[in-house]
Amino acid sequence: MKIAIVCGHFIPSLGYLEVHLANAIHLAEHQVEVFTTDQVPNYVKSIAGKTDNSPYTVHRLPVQFSLGQMVKSKALVPAIANFSPALVICIGLGKLFPKPIYQLTNRKFKLITLLGDNEQTYTSNSLVKKLKDTLIQQVLKKQVYLKAIAASDVLLPYTPSTLTVINEFISPKAAQTLVKKSKPFSLGYDAQQFGYNETLRAEQRAELGIASDETLLITATRVGPEKELERTIDLIDEMNKAGVLVKYLIVGFQNDTYGKQLQQYIAQKENSHQIITKPFSLAEQINLYYNAADIALFNRAAISIFEAMATGLFLLLPQQQNVSHLLTSQNGVYTSNVDKQCILNSIKKAQSNRLERVAIAQQYSYRNLAQQIITYSEL
Repeated sequence: MKIAIVCGHFIPSLGYLEVHLANAIHLAEHQVEVFTTDQVPNYVKSIAGKTDNSPYTVHRLPVQFSLGQMVKSKALVPAIANFSPALVICIGLGKLFPKPIYQLTNRKFKLITLLGDNEQTYTSNSLVKKLKDTLIQQVLKKQVYLKAIAASDVLLPYTPSTLTVINEFISPKAAQTLVKKSKPFSLGYDAQQFGYNETLRAEQRAELGIASDETLLITATRVGPEKELERTIDLIDEMNKAGVLVKYLIVGFQNDTYGKQLQQYIAQKENSHQIITKPFSLAEQINLYYNAADIALFNRAAISIFEAMATGLFLLLPQQQNVSHLLTSQNGVYTSNVDKQCILNSIKKAQSNRLERVAIAQQYSYRNLAQQIITYSEL
């Protein structure tokens, strides 16, 4: 099948949803081409790779409008028409880029739209940013969502809170259509990049200086103030002061002001030697870190949660609806307050059944998720 993926930005080195889906669809031997822009968002410019080495065609189109992550290109529709796909998959409505696809009146392809809005999408501690986001949502984004809901054959909300969040700014009639066209879906992980290996675990723990009887917690994320890593750093320091020896690996530092401030914050701790910091890393290295660790801790929803699941880590996740579909009694716990007792309970559970947790994660492999999309396109 000829399949087009339409997304405002496409950065293979960072491995977001659109990249993983394109890879998985290609591996399933469909002819996939990506239609995107030549832009890189400012917030990832320092860590984004500059070259494409994808085994499929990536069309990087010039833009006539760019504001934050919002981008528009007059070249999108002609490029899609020239490819003549049987299926078009649109990702990232908030970036406005897919809008021209929904305005076509004589299209000959199936149209599937992925929706990722959740309770974190429009939240901010800044009143100015909240007002700005609300204005942009009502003036620019709302019309794109309404057109997408009306024009798409299938809608794939990929968090449990997506429908609730979108319903807050669309009409009641559109909300009914949204529910009717929506099918179950989720984010996931690339099984070629992430998985558990006992040999890799032993080698990486030795490289990091982690003894066989030590517990290693990990958070892999793009380090920023919104992740509130200070809370976990404080907890690790307090636990070690109390004689509970645990180490904490933070992966995802960038060469920016906040990253330097957080490094200084760690250095001031009495047990700073128990906290290991690493720069933003590519998937192969993150997989090694996950294999070395015992427990993964996340304060916010992130794609890296799924990658941690793939390596069988025991997960500590926030009590948020956008990740409420991920945990069973075997693979982790939800908590609004990660404290000493929570960590101690998790250590006991993390010491066994790692391979069972890997098996639980398999449903979120992008190979399986890509096949879901193909199946939905045939309905």
